[in-house]
Amino acid sequence: MPMPKVNESDVGFNEPNDAEASGEVPSASSRVSRLPVIIGLIVICSLAFGLVWMQGAKYEPVVVGKVAPDFELKNLNGETWKLSDQQGQVVFLNFWATWCKPCQEEMPSMERLHQTFESEFADDFVMVAVSIDKSADDIPAFMAKHELTFPVLHDRWGKVDRIYKIMGVPETYIINQAGVLVEKVIGPRDWNKTQHIQGMLDLLRSNPGQADA
Repeated sequence: MPMPKVNESDVGFNEPNDAEASGEVPSASSRVSRLPVIIGLIVICSLAFGLVWMQGAKYEPVVVGKVAPDFELKNLNGETWKLSDQQGQVVFLNFWATWCKPCQEEMPSMERLHQTFESEFADDFVMVAVSIDKSADDIPAFMAKHELTFPVLHDRWGKVDRIYKIMGVPETYIINQAGVLVEKVIGPRDWNKTQHIQGMLDLLRSNPGQADA
């Protein structure tokens, strides 16, 4: 008896599609092998995002009305200077660098302010300039050139820079007798203007530290 013709479509034969024919469809083992890589990338991205977020959360700039963070640094003679040791005095804290042109423009007025108050308020006022230069080699020549007599500290490793989170130089922090920041000045200022001298005089005469005591 002759066998009936069987149509290939009747028994479920299908032609392979183009992707299968070309080998573009990944196998199950290939997909599994990529899974750890994908997970690793997700973990790395998550950690990076978390680190950036944590760093941003830690950024708390020193603000007026709060106690100025304490620190200690060496001066050019290798002696230790500590902010908390100046309690009871008005502190003029300036951040600068020898390569900073605005600092060079500002410092002559700082020196005149220092000379003005040094004689009359020697026990009540202290001016100190913190250099953020990587090396202290150029500082003595800079001081001599500009005839600066106020104390200079060297923040070689950026220790105080990080504490105060300065945005650049120059920056000046005026701290009252109780150790509280009363003014923050970003950028250079002519300290010989009448309003700035008067403001310093008012602060010296108010003596909030003594009043609290």
